[in-house]
Amino acid sequence: MSEGGLAFETFPGKAGPEWMMRIGAAGAPPILFIPPLFEEMNRTRALLVAIMRLLAERGHGCWLPDLSGTGESLRALGDVRWNDWRHDVTSASAYVAERSGKPLVAALRGGVLLDDAADATGHWRFAPADGAALTRDMVRAGLAGVEWAGYAPSDELKADLAAAKPEAVTALRLVRLTTDAQPADAKVPGPALWRRSEPGTSDALAEALAADIGEWSRACAGS
Repeated sequence: MSEGGLAFETFPGKAGPEWMMRIGAAGAPPILFIPPLFEEMNRTRALLVAIMRLLAERGHGCWLPDLSGTGESLRALGDVRWNDWRHDVTSASAYVAERSGKPLVAALRGGVLLDDAADATGHWRFAPADGAALTRDMVRAGLAGVEWAGYAPSDELKADLAAAKPEAVTALRLVRLTTDAQPADAKVPGPALWRRSEPGTSDALAEALAADIGEWSRACAGS
């Protein structure tokens, strides 16, 4: 596997090593992605990977961690607590900083509830959601007959998620879809993939978001 291609590395999670995917060179200007949570991660993973590939083509190293109890993690989600995820974000950012320098952090949807735990040159947020909204969506999934969309978080994790809100951070750029009436630094056209019943992606949305992240990364690096 080439240094500039796809790689999988481990970083110190709260209860042991966790996996992190890298696309792009390990020594390239780094961008750490904090993914959406629960089912929204499944629905947007293809979009995330497409954004990472486009940024790698532009000379960035892009990193995507599996939080404890998610993705390829060997830890049971029921054993995970909110502070474990915050620890994972802190640890992942420290790992990337040691390899590549302090990263820009790009968070999508529920990832913005954790991104302040990273030591970053700046923060980029897309379509942020607070924990109460995410909790309501997971409860609605239960009304369709599949409690929490098949996930089994602890009652403690559920309570902490419901109370979580995005924290204030410095050097922040906020991006939303054009269909979102809330204020933002920029708005881009495209589908709300996290609302779809099946995973999907959008080439046009990936290109627009990759371009915006790249520009913001350069602005933060030059400040």
